[in-house]
Amino acid sequence: MRNPFIQVICNRGNFTKEMKNPFEFAKELLQYNRGELSDVKKESVEEMLSKVKRLDRLAGELKDKKHVENELRVIESFDVEKALVRLKKRQRGKKRLFLPWVAAASVVVIVGISVFLSMNREVEVVNLSMEEKIEPGKAMVTLEMASGLKYRLDTLSSIVRNNRVNVAFDNNRGVLKVKEQDSTDHLLQEVGCNTINVPYRGTYTVELCDGTKVYLNSGTKLEFPSRFDGDMRSVSLKGEAYFEVARNESKPFVVEVDEMKVKVLGTAFNVKSYVDEPGVYTTLVQGSVAILRDGQPEKKIEPGEQAYYNKGVGTLSISRVDVNEFTAWKDGLFYFKDIALEEILRIVARWYDLEIFYMNQGVKSVVYSGKMPMYSSVENVLRKFEMSGDVRFELKGRTLTVFDK
Repeated sequence: MRNPFIQVICNRGNFTKEMKNPFEFAKELLQYNRGELSDVKKESVEEMLSKVKRLDRLAGELKDKKHVENELRVIESFDVEKALVRLKKRQRGKKRLFLPWVAAASVVVIVGISVFLSMNREVEVVNLSMEEKIEPGKAMVTLEMASGLKYRLDTLSSIVRNNRVNVAFDNNRGVLKVKEQDSTDHLLQEVGCNTINVPYRGTYTVELCDGTKVYLNSGTKLEFPSRFDGDMRSVSLKGEAYFEVARNESKPFVVEVDEMKVKVLGTAFNVKSYVDEPGVYTTLVQGSVAILRDGQPEKKIEPGEQAYYNKGVGTLSISRVDVNEFTAWKDGLFYFKDIALEEILRIVARWYDLEIFYMNQGVKSVVYSGKMPMYSSVENVLRKFEMSGDVRFELKGRTLTVFDK
């Protein structure tokens, strides 16, 4: 049976009459399969597919990953150069109508390869076995209680009580709830500090004993008391978290992060402070927060503003931002808006637990914008950037090498 990738040229009589530029059509066919064409061009391609025998079948087969993979194996067995030499010999002294359509068919074959790589980028971008697949959201999150006991939250499905501090930890569906228990011992004074660690490739949510919700991003450590005694609700953060603070005007909520503190009464905001980041980013969604630093006046920010504290210099600046860019991770999205590749790959590396190496330093400053699901495979994420034509990746194990295309 003839290979359908090549057989389209057998109808060259109709094909040549209908289409002036087969190479342009091949490009449009690729865009059509990806759903990237305007309505006008889409109608034009569909009209061509309806008129040219077998071309519509070819377009359909290009969407079938297994079929395309089989066809590629057949194509790889061809010696293209020898075939062209034989073809040229046969065409001597004859009208050369056929040869251009060999080239056109080759473009269509390339389209098939491109579509295949788009659907299954492992062929070019990565070489991972099934065991090595980098699956996000599968991290081993741990809780270390004030008592010293440690639990894996991905396997903990029961309520754990710490009677010494009078609280219970209820872990269910990715949310750890800290609940204060009724007690007849009114002299109980011990509070205790607990720690939740979210390594790379995961997120988790904690609901503190006052009802405050804390969404923890990958590579984050949160220290929090079993219950909030005194006139302050205080937690310590390393990494990134989104806070929805339960309002309590008599007891402010304080996040201690690096050399500063974020104080609120009841509000929603995001704090990011990783070791490999140059500063601390505090982004306010609603309510009001104040930035506190030793020996410096209190600085307040309003919704839609971001306070940036430079760790190296010790300066604080405030600017207007698109808050969605800094909170989309909470909803499982990467959101990049005119961001340099170096910063983007820092975020991607934390989520997929990768080490990044640059073969060309200039590529770090290439700027990108876009949204994509965080729970997508790393192959799909990398392919989005490769499609820009400015960068190329090689992934071996957990080492990602970045090349300038």
